[in-house]
Amino acid sequence: MQNIQRWSRVAAAGAVVAVLTACAGYPQGGYNQSGYPNQPTASYPSQSYPTAAYPNSRPVYNNNQAYQQQGRVVNIETVRVQDSSGIGAGGAIVGGVLGGLVGHQIGGGSGKTLATAAGVVGGALAGSAVQNHAGGGSVRDIYRVTVEARDRSLRAFDYPNPPPFSIGDNVRIENDQIYR
Repeated sequence: MQNIQRWSRVAAAGAVVAVLTACAGYPQGGYNQSGYPNQPTASYPSQSYPTAAYPNSRPVYNNNQAYQQQGRVVNIETVRVQDSSGIGAGGAIVGGVLGGLVGHQIGGGSGKTLATAAGVVGGALAGSAVQNHAGGGSVRDIYRVTVEARDRSLRAFDYPNPPPFSIGDNVRIENDQIYR
């Protein structure tokens, strides 16, 4: 009889390890932070430019005194982001409860408490991963538009839907929005 209990504990521990291993392969994190691909590279001649060739680097104000800049779209890319909000925690809650119940069945004495705690944590991680994989909605694709301003600074703007811009379009940046 003890042999059966021992093998059932080993099998349950193996199942927990298998579930946690499946969670480790799930992509975590936000957007690609390796930089902006396709950045224009500038090569400057050894002589200096005449001062009249530089664009006006002073800020431009419209009639309402709102700050605006001129720029050019240099890159449009899709980026996968993961929302870090607590919305959709049902999978983690259900997984934690089920993991706690399974963990409570393993071990005896103080080992039972440790197994229950490990079951709650493992179940919560597994439940969250299952919910996200099954369409929990916390991972989504956005469109990141990179604009090079006249002062050579780069700014990125995120859109939930395909933006109405193309690479090379001249745009106006006003109040953290881009306009043609």
